[in-house]
Amino acid sequence: MTPDNEPLNSQIVTDRLEALLAPIEALVLDFDGLLADSEPFHYKAYNTVFERYGHSLDPDEYWLEFTSKGTGIQGEIERHDLKLSASVDTIRQEKFVEYSKFCNSGAIPLFPSARRFLELAKNRFTLVIASGSWEHDIRAILEHAGATGLVTTLFGKAPDKRQEKPAPDIFLDAAKALALPPKRCLVIEDALKGLNAARGAGMPCLIVRNALNEGIDFSATDLVIPGLEHLVAHLEQKA
Repeated sequence: MTPDNEPLNSQIVTDRLEALLAPIEALVLDFDGLLADSEPFHYKAYNTVFERYGHSLDPDEYWLEFTSKGTGIQGEIERHDLKLSASVDTIRQEKFVEYSKFCNSGAIPLFPSARRFLELAKNRFTLVIASGSWEHDIRAILEHAGATGLVTTLFGKAPDKRQEKPAPDIFLDAAKALALPPKRCLVIEDALKGLNAARGAGMPCLIVRNALNEGIDFSATDLVIPGLEHLVAHLEQKA
């Protein structure tokens, strides 16, 4: 593992990245914040619903607690000792409706490097998206981006079938569907909950830095890279 605060030159990162990729047969990809610039829209959807009940979300706290740690609605209620007139499930269901509006409208883009990454990666690995979002929302974003053919295997939210990240269930389901041992599947994530899920699944994990996770300690991961474009450059060099 690479200490997250260790200064690394580009050649060291390149060498470690190739060593990490060498035994891998499948990439198990997060979606929100990694491929799709959707986290601001998750925030907007949650905040819209919370404001109906008299509470506003602090964006900085949201990025840490909801997006990276995964403490969610219940965590927000407990941290702020909220006395809301709606249940956690009501808030959750209303948030799903608000977020789907963004997905279906085409408002949520893929990151600039995401499409090129998928095009390169699918020539070397089997690709699976394993996300806490609903599959229909993921597909809507991919369709609006013209990228539906780049990843055909999706695992989305399935609350009646498995626990969500940081539980390892979704990653284990992906490996089972591919008939691959977990160690042959590399999780690519941008959130602490995803890293913890990968660890629980016995899968190596690559963390991609972005504007929202700069303050998160990812020292427990196998490697941290500064952005998705770094992975794109590596795959282009190896193509």
